[in-house]
Amino acid sequence: MRVAVVTLAVGQAFLDRWKFQCEAGWRAYCQRHNYDLVVLDEMLDDSPRAQGRSPSWQKCLILRAPALAAYDRVIWVDADVVINPQSPPIVSNVPIEKIGAVDEFTYPTPETREQTIKCLIEHWRGVDKRVSDNWTSFLDPADWHAFAGLPRRGQHIIQAGVLVLSPRCHRELLEHVYDVYEDSGGGEMNYEMRPLSFEIQENGLQYWIDSRFNALVYLLLLQSELILKRPLSSNWQLSAFLKSEYARNYFLHFAGRQDLMRLLTVDGQEPSASKSLSRNAPCPCGSGKRYKHCHGRYAT
Repeated sequence: MRVAVVTLAVGQAFLDRWKFQCEAGWRAYCQRHNYDLVVLDEMLDDSPRAQGRSPSWQKCLILRAPALAAYDRVIWVDADVVINPQSPPIVSNVPIEKIGAVDEFTYPTPETREQTIKCLIEHWRGVDKRVSDNWTSFLDPADWHAFAGLPRRGQHIIQAGVLVLSPRCHRELLEHVYDVYEDSGGGEMNYEMRPLSFEIQENGLQYWIDSRFNALVYLLLLQSELILKRPLSSNWQLSAFLKSEYARNYFLHFAGRQDLMRLLTVDGQEPSASKSLSRNAPCPCGSGKRYKHCHGRYAT
């Protein structure tokens, strides 16, 4: 079975960020599992309609790319994902007719997610009502779809940053989403993710993969700050937190927090800012241990 990991990085800034922060880990992971790596650096559709909305929509067109025609499975990965090379093969156990994905509605756990979203609602209530209302929709997948103008249906929020696809089975559905739906509000409305989540569920194609294959940094960070009851504001705190999450997850997804990617080195294994931590300081990752017991290999 031929498998390709594919991403889209359009524009020099995005391509450079992927090369510096992501490429080494991706290549090591692909080599370990005999996957090919395909990086698309040009739009698959450059029409005025395509140029008027985010390149994120282009993921719906990847299965038409000539470079992917010969593959049995295509693993879509957003270009702001850092891959731990020691991760297991992502395609394992995903039926060829299904789309492998993570359910964001239950991430990291249903309870902690609900608590986190309610904090975001409260924060934005006095700042911007529409943002607060948008976050409120995240408490119910049907509301989340409906807030973007879709029918009020669906029991899950399919996180589209990592998808296990089959060109033979899924090209028609992805291109249908691209052709039929318009952008309903940019990043605030998650670009293509809501209609894609809706259509995958309408067709009963979802197959849940381990959530560690799409570990969302923004939710993990907010969860950690709720536990600690304080923000992680310094680079060394954030760096140690990211290293800890990198070690325990497979694919670390920086959606909405790409600014934090610089705190990891190219292979994601050694956040540079963590080198200045005291070995006896409490670890900012929230484990309750001294830093030397969690991350002593990098402490000074």
